Amino acid sequence: MPLISARKLRLELSTSRIEALTDGIFAIAMTLLVLNIEVSEPRQGFGAYEFRQRVLNLWPQLMHYVESFIILAAFWIKNHQQFHFIKRSDRRLLWINLCCLLFVCLIPFSTSLISDYGDMWLAALIFESNMLIAGTLYYLLWSYATGGHRLVEKDLDPMVIIAYKRSSLVIPVIAMVAIILSTIHPRWGTGIFFLIPFILFLMEKIEYVGRPR
Repeated sequence: MPLISARKLRLELSTSRIEALTDGIFAIAMTLLVLNIEVSEPRQGFGAYEFRQRVLNLWPQLMHYVESFIILAAFWIKNHQQFHFIKRSDRRLLWINLCCLLFVCLIPFSTSLISDYGDMWLAALIFESNMLIAGTLYYLLWSYATGGHRLVEKDLDPMVIIAYKRSSLVIPVIAMVAIILSTIHPRWGTGIFFLIPFILFLMEKIEYVGRPR
């Protein structure tokens, strides 16, 4: 029986299955975030004042819910943008994308930790490390796909490749800054992630203005 060469096994695949799986996982992860928000069980004689206080005490959970939803949205937008240009896939890209999704799936868990133990440095470190690793993997995914125009069109503008590389570094860089700030105060560190949409918007504006007419 003839052996199949390793070269023949490195088949080029479509990206449709990757995109379908990715969209499903992001949808589930975004939905799971809201399940972390809960009011404690009422005790006997539970009144309107105590209910109001319990609702007000939900602010850390609500804040981290919004924060993590923004981060997941940024990751999903980045994935959507990347796969607009990535026209084919291979086995290595599949595994890089699966590693990305591994840490995307962890975001609801790390969010629950920071919501319940937001004043503890270790909880903040787990949350921020989750974002750092996920963001770095998305940078690596784009770098691999565009290296030598491996999985993108051969005529793709190099400036597009560079622009998306830069924007892919936003979340990892913010995560590293957050880790440093969390050594001073954990809430300060995690709060910096709210800057993500503003930084990405500003970078897009700068890239647009800098484009040759």
